[in-house]
Amino acid sequence: MRHELKYMIGKSDSVLLKSILSRIMSFDPHYQNGIYTVSSLYFDDLSFAAYNDKLNGDSEREKFRIRLYNGDESYIVLEKKCKKKDFVNKYSFLMNKNDVLAAINGKRTESDNELAKEFYAKTVSQGLRPVVTVEYERTAFVFPLGETRITIDRNIRFSMDPESLFGGRDLFYPLPFSESDILEVKYNENFPSFLTPVLSSVSAERIAYSKYAMAVSAIEGSNI
Repeated sequence: MRHELKYMIGKSDSVLLKSILSRIMSFDPHYQNGIYTVSSLYFDDLSFAAYNDKLNGDSEREKFRIRLYNGDESYIVLEKKCKKKDFVNKYSFLMNKNDVLAAINGKRTESDNELAKEFYAKTVSQGLRPVVTVEYERTAFVFPLGETRITIDRNIRFSMDPESLFGGRDLFYPLPFSESDILEVKYNENFPSFLTPVLSSVSAERIAYSKYAMAVSAIEGSNI
């Protein structure tokens, strides 16, 4: 399992941190300048267990999401994210668009993959269904020691239309804290010591909320 720490960071500090990190870390090599768009469709059960577990601060929790990058429908990933305190592990399975549309409509697609079978089983046994789509622009930096990955997410927005995963920008609403970005720090066993003073040089507030929980809270507190 990997360490995962999240922070809220102001826009000016975000710009400064990106500038510093670009000089001492590498951009994610899969994307130009390490920048790409992430779109995630989150699932929860009828009692909103994943959401409430997060609000209650449960030390062990899990959630399912379907994710794609830069709107690329040729690479769609079903993920199960398991978290235990500040540690996280992810399991993934590649899906196609037809499988996703079937899942959105509560239909099962046959698969021998264990994660897919668990996902579809829980749609029946727990009423797992799509709740909200969250989208944002991410800048990602990597460093080999500890497989360290630092990401900064901006323009975080949400939609209650599951099929907005595949487009429909007009269906998205900004999250209430749009004046801030989200900083995430992920690594295995050892965090590179030279990065500690870099992160300490900017003002960042440690947060426990996930983007999914933020989106659901925004929906609950609005008239959308």
